[in-house]
Amino acid sequence: MDFNIRAISLAESVPFDARTAVGELLGKKIEFRSGISLSIALPDNPEEFQGLPEAERLLTSLNDWARVYSYPEGDHKSMHVLATADGCDADAEILLYRVDLKQPLTIKPGPRPAIEIVGGAVMTHEECGRWLVELSYKLAVNSDQSRGSVRLMRPRPLKPKPIRVGWVGPETIGGLQLPLRLNAIGQVFGAEIVHVAPRSFAHVANRLAKASPLDAVVICSGFTSYIGVDAVPNSVRRDLIHSCDSKGLGDLEKQVVTWIGVAGAEIEKDQKNQSVDGNKELLGIMLKGMLSHSKIGQFSHCQKITVLTGVRARHLNVATAERILDDNSEVFQDTKPSDALFLWKDHHDGRQYFLNPQRVESARAIVAVPTSK
Repeated sequence: MDFNIRAISLAESVPFDARTAVGELLGKKIEFRSGISLSIALPDNPEEFQGLPEAERLLTSLNDWARVYSYPEGDHKSMHVLATADGCDADAEILLYRVDLKQPLTIKPGPRPAIEIVGGAVMTHEECGRWLVELSYKLAVNSDQSRGSVRLMRPRPLKPKPIRVGWVGPETIGGLQLPLRLNAIGQVFGAEIVHVAPRSFAHVANRLAKASPLDAVVICSGFTSYIGVDAVPNSVRRDLIHSCDSKGLGDLEKQVVTWIGVAGAEIEKDQKNQSVDGNKELLGIMLKGMLSHSKIGQFSHCQKITVLTGVRARHLNVATAERILDDNSEVFQDTKPSDALFLWKDHHDGRQYFLNPQRVESARAIVAVPTSK
């Protein structure tokens, strides 16, 4: 869960226009707490913040963080603070802010020295996924860093269930250890990936059978032309077996990430009843977006695709969100009051949705948005 980007995207997001002035943080001590705590002392010289691109934007991460990663690296400790942020408009994907820090390791007793700000980034969902894979793999191959690493997370009520994927392919490509690399990809994209070396048809069939239950299988046919779908247990749906003829590491990784998404969507589609917590989470995401953009009353409406923006941005189940929207909405009528959270009117370009003005306080309570004074 520490590296799972879907879980990270569910964290409370920083408003797009939120900014924190450098002057407010000079010399400030900050504590990140989640079961255990990490403390840092920020520099007291404004020039030391120049290593951070868009400093006033990214510094919001220090208060509204979603994950903190810390690990020893040489004679210092590296730290990364990650936060989820709203996109620039109602139709934009979420962004992920990252602040990179460095702190000297000390042996003598006494206060730790102030951290050094060494960089940061504003990342898209895809860019953050790649960065998380690299970090997870780096810690996996370096036992010293992994042993001394600390990962803090802010838990959310909805915990994405990982899927199990069998991957039949080589053990190394370009010097990279593929079992560790696949494990890193799985940690980030919410899958347990079982690596099977293609030594023989019988070996692969036996390993996949022992690894069952599996939700999907990827066969690297570019390396294993003699392994086909017959080696995969019948318990795996035939449409969730993917043959990949690529031989380059980049293409192989893209295809396994894509297949995790495909398999996950199919599995969710087959699950008729999502958990109560999951339904509440999706409803809250939609309500928060409508409240944030003041889509309240019949003169401030939007299309269904806009209502679902937050769900799409977090790469969650849009089909389930649509069903929840339908269950909580009804047609607007001037002469008839309604208890529905959402109301809609027919336009030439389809239904236009808005929040029921009579249910705004209920909507605020669901997403825990404080009432304006």
